[in-house]
Amino acid sequence: MTTVMPIGQRTRNAELVRDLYGTLYREHRFEEAGRFFHAYHVEHAPIEWMMPDRRGLSADIDHLVADNDRVMLFATWTGRTPAGAELRLHTAELYRLWDGRVAEHWNVVDRDVLAAHGVDGGPERSGQPAAPGLHGPHSDTERANAELVLGAYRDVFSEHRLELAERYYHQDYRHHNMRTDAVPDGLDAFKAFFADNIAAFPDLVTTVDHIVAADDRVMVFVTWTGTLTGAWSGGGPSGLPLEMRTCDQFRIERGKVAEHWEVVDYLALGKAGLPTP
Repeated sequence: MTTVMPIGQRTRNAELVRDLYGTLYREHRFEEAGRFFHAYHVEHAPIEWMMPDRRGLSADIDHLVADNDRVMLFATWTGRTPAGAELRLHTAELYRLWDGRVAEHWNVVDRDVLAAHGVDGGPERSGQPAAPGLHGPHSDTERANAELVLGAYRDVFSEHRLELAERYYHQDYRHHNMRTDAVPDGLDAFKAFFADNIAAFPDLVTTVDHIVAADDRVMVFVTWTGTLTGAWSGGGPSGLPLEMRTCDQFRIERGKVAEHWEVVDYLALGKAGLPTP
């Protein structure tokens, strides 16, 4: 039986988060932060990156998925650092809303960009608690889409069974990286890319820390761990560990992934001994 969705709650939460970005991160009216953040707000991000009030930056929301009490999004920050350098930064943000305000916040930041500007982006591991699994009511289709994505991380990325990739991805699926075009479109290119990746990190494992699903979209926060014991992309083998966090959005069509977007913490790759894009 298909579950009836609380569409009003999802819409209200999406509107609140969009209003938050417009008010705080575009108009810089930080004195209104109390209108958006709950008095018992819990911050799980490693640090509050960049300048304390971010007045030198403006944020645009690129993608947003509202799922019951959670809103996950991609944001692009542009502007200037305190030193006057131009900056363009991609982040992924997850908000849990309660009683009409943000009660919890997690994020994934491309710390490689911050490091290039001399800004400390915090540690690889934030200590933020994972919240795996969907929360609240979902349609049968949304649950099936979430299971599809979780199955891909389990079978293809953690168990390295690339021969199963076509179970999860359309042959002509499209790939969008927020920073680079290094991964081309299509299933064959996908399999070749990750064959090289797995050869470099034979012990590669993925952990889905957070997942949301709404309509034909699924978004996840993922932690990738492994050891660079092979050569890949002009680097290695270094023997160094990888602990990399990504946020990935999938558009599901006819039971398989048709499009994929991602924000990647590339500083983790650099620390493992690989060049970053």
